[in-house]
Parts: sequence; C-alpha cells; structure tokens
Amino acid sequence: MKVYEIGVYNSFVRDTLRNGNKLPETNTISSEFEDTLYFERVAESEEHARERAGYEWPSSLHYVIDYVSKVRG
Repeated sequence: MKVYEIGVYNSFVRDTLRNGNKLPETNTISSEFEDTLYFERVAESEEHARERAGYEWPSSLHYVIDYVSKVRG
C-alpha cells in the first residue's frame, strides 16, 4: 500500500474566524481547522485516499479535502 498526505480544512471554521466572529459554543470542530492541516493515510490509490478522507472528514460537516499527494510507496 501507498502512503498519501492529505490536506484538510473546514470552510465553516475558516469563514467564521476570518470574518472576525467567534465559533458557536455548539461547535465541536477544532479551531485549528481554520488552516489546512496535513495527515498521512495509507491507501491503495489517490482515489482510495480521497474516499477514505471523505469518510473521516465529511463535506456535510464543511470539511474540504484541499490536497492529496502520494509520499511513499
């Protein structure tokens, strides 16, 4: 299997904080997701890496998969 680096941010968190507003108390997503955070995940292909990322960081919760790149394998 190959190792992919995946960059993820959250558009709700980013827009809220960059507009000078505070995140609502009900928000459960870390404010760190204002910026693109990078994670390594094992996958068979880039498509598989994107699919796995979509489960881990769903677009329904405003996550954006900004970047996927093979780093090993």
